[in-house]
Amino acid sequence: MQVDLDESECSAVAHGELTGPDGVRYLRRTTRTKRREADELVQAGTPLVLYYWSGARLVWHDGVDAAEAWQEVRAHVTSSEPHPNRKHVVWTAGSWDDGDNRSVLVLTGHC
Repeated sequence: MQVDLDESECSAVAHGELTGPDGVRYLRRTTRTKRREADELVQAGTPLVLYYWSGARLVWHDGVDAAEAWQEVRAHVTSSEPHPNRKHVVWTAGSWDDGDNRSVLVLTGHC
């Protein structure tokens, strides 16, 4: 499933929180998750959120859509300081959780 989250969530994400389409509130725990760790999260069924901060857009992916979205951006994810690339959006990944063993992988795009 792919869902565009409400634009008001963009300001919440900037402050380290996000409410998913299921009403669960997630808080930022890490800002740099390595690809290998993200691979494991996606394989375990963790939802994936693509945060296009320059366009104020958040797209929630879960299930098969999360795995497909991850494969599209995986090669462009960095755990170091992002250096914009004119050909591709560069992503940083962070693992966020709700404090009750549910997590979401948030990828922030840098142009």
